[in-house]
Amino acid sequence: MEPNEQRKIDELLKLEKENNSMLRRMRRSMVWSQIFTAFYWLVILGALGWSYYYLQPYITQYWNAYQSAIKTLHEIGEQGKTLPANLQEVLDKVR
Repeated sequence: MEPNEQRKIDELLKLEKENNSMLRRMRRSMVWSQIFTAFYWLVILGALGWSYYYLQPYITQYWNAYQSAIKTLHEIGEQGKTLPANLQEVLDKVR
């Protein structure tokens, strides 16, 4: 084997080791990135679940108040439809 060929082989071996090292670091970085991403989403979903559990009684209370207000407004609207007829009866009695 010629010295020139040996030098090229040694250089290729060095590049191969360097590439292997970079690929391992990239792989390790990718794995840690996936772990932190999963942890990130678990924290977000956990916070949402906890806040729903904590705020659910208040949300229910306000929802019931809202439904009651809507029902009352609907009843007032129904009464308003009969008001002209009732008003005419009152005016007829006054005359």
